Amino acid sequence: MNKPKEGEIFKTVSIGGATFTIKYGYYEDYEREQGEPIPIYPDLKKEPAYADDGRLIVTQMQDTCKYSNVKTKDSFCVECKHFRYGDDLIGFCNHSKNKKK
Repeated sequence: MNKPKEGEIFKTVSIGGATFTIKYGYYEDYEREQGEPIPIYPDLKKEPAYADDGRLIVTQMQDTCKYSNVKTKDSFCVECKHFRYGDDLIGFCNHSKNKKK
């Protein structure tokens, strides 16, 4: 199997009417020295996206928001009761206060 190259498409994820192209790359520059590129998911905390029904789209590995039921430091959306699985590592936040009006 060929090793992935930076910038190559890992997959395209369609969820709730939004589409995300996941490419291979590095989250930090120092990672370039440590190995091959990995799939880079969108920073949905920095640039929020919403499903057609108004639900906030989140990644499993992003930090929880202020409405999370998880109260430990360094918690992730996937640990929250409001998280609903979608496609791959991308899902929805079902908390009503995160819904786009």
